[in-house]
Amino acid sequence: MPTELAESQVAFLRGKFEAAREVLDSLDTRIPVTDSIYSSVEDGFDNIEETRSLYERAYDQEPDAEATHELYEEYLGAIDTVALELQVLETELVYLDLHQYQRNSATSGRLDHASSISSELEDAFGIDITVLPVIWNGFAIDPLDENIPATGDLSQIYALILPRTQSDPEVYAPIFAHEIAHAVLDRHDELRTGFNNAVREIQGRTRQEIDDEAQFARSWRAWFEELFCDVCGVLTFGPSYLASLVRHLHHSNPYYIEEDPDGDLHPPPALRFDLVMDLSDEYFPNLLNGIRDDRIAFERHLDALEHSQPRIYDTYDYGELRTFITQEVPASVDHDLEALVDDITAGVTPDDRPERSHRLAANQYWLDTYPP
Repeated sequence: MPTELAESQVAFLRGKFEAAREVLDSLDTRIPVTDSIYSSVEDGFDNIEETRSLYERAYDQEPDAEATHELYEEYLGAIDTVALELQVLETELVYLDLHQYQRNSATSGRLDHASSISSELEDAFGIDITVLPVIWNGFAIDPLDENIPATGDLSQIYALILPRTQSDPEVYAPIFAHEIAHAVLDRHDELRTGFNNAVREIQGRTRQEIDDEAQFARSWRAWFEELFCDVCGVLTFGPSYLASLVRHLHHSNPYYIEEDPDGDLHPPPALRFDLVMDLSDEYFPNLLNGIRDDRIAFERHLDALEHSQPRIYDTYDYGELRTFITQEVPASVDHDLEALVDDITAGVTPDDRPERSHRLAANQYWLDTYPP
């Protein structure tokens, strides 16, 4: 019977599961969704035993029957399912373990700050997710339970990765909105589909204008997510997002376009700045004077490096696609930008608006015209 190797794999997976159980039992922080995955893995092992038993009975009766071969494949599929869910559980435990260690260290205040901002942003965006902040090597967000049945079609747990820095948290607080917005986009597939259709339509009628239409389409499809997240940053943090972003975007070649499909297909910093400026001019023109110095500093940075702009930059900075993003994203995503702008304009303090306290504090930090 050809189950010897499979049974060895099951034994290995059981050993990993027992190790995961020990880690889970030692953690102070428990996440309900993690318990769901744990239970699903437990049920998965029961399913493995059931399918193996069915296969063995079929094999004893008709080893060469098609139904017997199908049961063997079902048995292997049950093992693969447990392996996948166990891998997700182990990844979550790595982040939970790191999170707990950092909670008990000098960095606990930064984690509390990040968790509080994340909760405020979840409410503003109208989403319900679990955000697990950890300090690592930069800004990123990782979905930890992607595409597994135990947690449904959408990721529910995200690791929010933060830089290891002694900088004032208000310097980079607005960037949190960009990262959380990746989870927002996970819940707006229709926007991504609409944008990809717009790219395809433009690609079909501008072949004479663009040297490499496939690269153009590939770049914009990759850029959409980052630009979507920049729009969400503006919609939740207002002018402070622009002030914080220009420091985050600092680059020796802000016009660079990656042409290697295996490279980092982030949009050029110059394009991101222009898009955020377009939105800022539209939604809060009367507040931009408060961050005038930050805006001018980045514009001078761009002017000084304009000679490095590649020939293809102008054709890639496509107005119709920028317009799609600046119009369709604000119309589709929940946000409270108008109320935030009203509060800043009226000089409302963060303590008076707990639902926007972190975002008002960030604007007090950055805006000369809205002091604390």
